[in-house]
Amino acid sequence: MERARRRALVAACLGNLVEWYEFALYGTFAVVIGATLFPASDGGGLVASLAVFGVAFVARPIGAVAFAHVGDRRGRRTVLVTSVLLMAIATAGIGLIPPFTAVGWLAPVLLLLLRLAQGVSVGGEYTASAAVVVEFADPDHRGLFGGLQWASLGFGLTLGFGVAAVLGAVLSPESLRAWGWRLPFVAALPLGVVAVLLRLRLEETPAFRTLRASGGVVRLPVVETLRTNRRSVAVGFGLVAAVTSVFNVFYVFLPNHLVAVGRADVQTAFGTAAVGPLLAAFVAPAFGRLSDHVGRRPVLLGGMGALALAIVPGIRLVASGGRLAMLASYGLVGLALGALALTAVLAELFPVHLRASGLSLTYGIASAVFGGAAPVAAAVMVRATGDLVSTTVWTAALALVGLVCAAFTRETAPGAMLRPTPAPAVDSTGR
Repeated sequence: MERARRRALVAACLGNLVEWYEFALYGTFAVVIGATLFPASDGGGLVASLAVFGVAFVARPIGAVAFAHVGDRRGRRTVLVTSVLLMAIATAGIGLIPPFTAVGWLAPVLLLLLRLAQGVSVGGEYTASAAVVVEFADPDHRGLFGGLQWASLGFGLTLGFGVAAVLGAVLSPESLRAWGWRLPFVAALPLGVVAVLLRLRLEETPAFRTLRASGGVVRLPVVETLRTNRRSVAVGFGLVAAVTSVFNVFYVFLPNHLVAVGRADVQTAFGTAAVGPLLAAFVAPAFGRLSDHVGRRPVLLGGMGALALAIVPGIRLVASGGRLAMLASYGLVGLALGALALTAVLAELFPVHLRASGLSLTYGIASAVFGGAAPVAAAVMVRATGDLVSTTVWTAALALVGLVCAAFTRETAPGAMLRPTPAPAVDSTGR
């Protein structure tokens, strides 16, 4: 069992790292993509490029619901393999799109379609990988395993930011715009193949095997989740809306904005931004383990409170334009994001027979509605007001929503056991 547990953790986390590296690439190169694949305009290329960035979030619910149905009906393994393969193909395809000057409007159309495919993929990836790591963990280590899954997300994003910073440092702006930005996108294909091979060796989770053997699989799990777990869906939705909005304002919009207005070069903007996900990745396992000892709720409340308090000084520090100030801002927010124990919290909101569906309805839809819109809304606000600090009130308000939802979260650890079959007396935590 220990060998299967370790293999599942490695396969889920490494695949998750590759997936989020690939997804981060678009955010890091949004300025270059806007200038290359859209018609020239007075800054409108960045807004258009960020709008297409948001389209992938709109596609997330489609992938989340579709993959959730498969995950709760046929198992988590199928979703893990399919999602990472789809992401690799779509990401490599973006790197091969001809420029607007060569094919006209076909370029943004192809970009839109491939971003939709990326969104569908991510909608399934988080759901399946979160379910796998939590269900393979023993009950007293689900926070730790969830923290490692959250860390793999942070390392993947850091890798994407780091690649952008390195290419910006070693290539001239002309070479980066002409061909350099395409290299990490095309490299996603072999990375995806490695992740697929790892996941093909993965066993189904013990909890789902027990569920299937007992006949506890639900015919329409998404519908059943909405019928019986509305409170958990609402709480999880608010948590994810806050986290993804804050993340995308700080680590997608702000670096791209600084590059677009000439206040920072690519390597500085994304090199400093990489500190945030990197710090989140390092502290997430420790806070996940802490939640195994003291409970999910106090850790989640502390992390959400820190995140809400970090918004105003964080945006003002970035607006000051100094490199040290940017490092402090991104690091402050990154530490708060890593201190949430969010993977275990979201997974334990739902019983095994509805877990993939519950994760899809919270993470998939909230990240689409709020996370995807966050960079576009921030860009529109700044263009309208000319003031980067104009994004503060809106971003802080969403963080406060997350704090309120954290206060309404039921405690699920330590000692919260996974139940493989539905029972009328069981509440939404599966206990």
